[in-house]
Amino acid sequence: FTEMPTDHFVESSFWNFDALFQPQQHPARDQHDTFFLLGGHREEEGRGRHPRTPLTPPPFVPVPPDPAEAPQLPPGYTAKVKKIHSQGGYGSRGYKCEWRLEEARRNLLRTHTTSASARLLYSLARQ
Repeated sequence: FTEMPTDHFVESSFWNFDALFQPQQHPARDQHDTFFLLGGHREEEGRGRHPRTPLTPPPFVPVPPDPAEAPQLPPGYTAKVKKIHSQGGYGSRGYKCEWRLEEARRNLLRTHTTSASARLLYSLARQ
């Protein structure tokens, strides 16, 4: 038995929701203790979200250009997840909805450790 790493407390919406096949339009993304990070630019209006406001991090803490967005997602796997969400596959009809990369890149405080499982299973499959 090896304990999997669960110290990734800031997670992208991709690993927290999309990789677990929760639709991007699902109301649970905006409810039930889902806290999205604010970033350095204004987010598009819609879905009842407040505009983002600039953050000023302490000078000694390195942060990505916009802490509210995941810097990179695995391109091949992201494309597969997008296809299953929007068109279906492997016996699924999909959600037949638009899937947006911008939504998948939104960072949040991880809402459950299942996202850590998804991330670990992906990395093990690549080995």
